[in-house]
Amino acid sequence: MTPRETFAAIKAAGWRIELEQRRDVVLAWQTAALARAKRLPSLRRLLVPARSRPLKGEELARRRRERDEMLERIDVTKINEAVRRGR
Repeated sequence: MTPRETFAAIKAAGWRIELEQRRDVVLAWQTAALARAKRLPSLRRLLVPARSRPLKGEELARRRRERDEMLERIDVTKINEAVRRGR
């Protein structure tokens, strides 16, 4: 492995460990919360993610403005150059 590849692998491993730790904390919290619950929710309710609510009105307009501002700041030519160089 090149030094760059080694650094990328170390960084990825650190990221993966952080995600695993977060997952474990969430699992512990959920276990404790369910242990204190008077009625256990159905398994289906726990497994199926809640549907997101559709955005309307001012919130939808604000989010679209934010997206448009982000897209204006992106310089696609720099991204394409970096991809061609293998970064």
